[in-house]
Amino acid sequence: MFIPDISAGYISMRWNLQGPNYATVSACASSAHAIGDAMRHIQHGDADMMIAGGGEATITPMTYAGFSSMKALSTRNEDPAGASRPFSADRDGFVMGEGAGALVLEALSVQRLGVQRF
Repeated sequence: MFIPDISAGYISMRWNLQGPNYATVSACASSAHAIGDAMRHIQHGDADMMIAGGGEATITPMTYAGFSSMKALSTRNEDPAGASRPFSADRDGFVMGEGAGALVLEALSVQRLGVQRF
């Protein structure tokens, strides 16, 4: 069973955070959408502070096999450090990776008050 907003729910309960709480699911654009949604919640007055971000952990045998069969992965296995070259004319694919990040967004009016929240 996949419950994408379980992390957001746990964090909000653990730290007693109030306001909009959900997970944005839009493939590899989810983190960017989450940040945009957080900004709009602040702009519309739904919240004066939001935590937004996401993570990606897709290196599994199935995803590797899928991208490999599409010939989407770089074949420069002898040079792992130089294999990722997205803007090079001689690029030959991408290098899979995993990562996560989060941002704290705050309304300018609240930030100017100098309130220490965390």
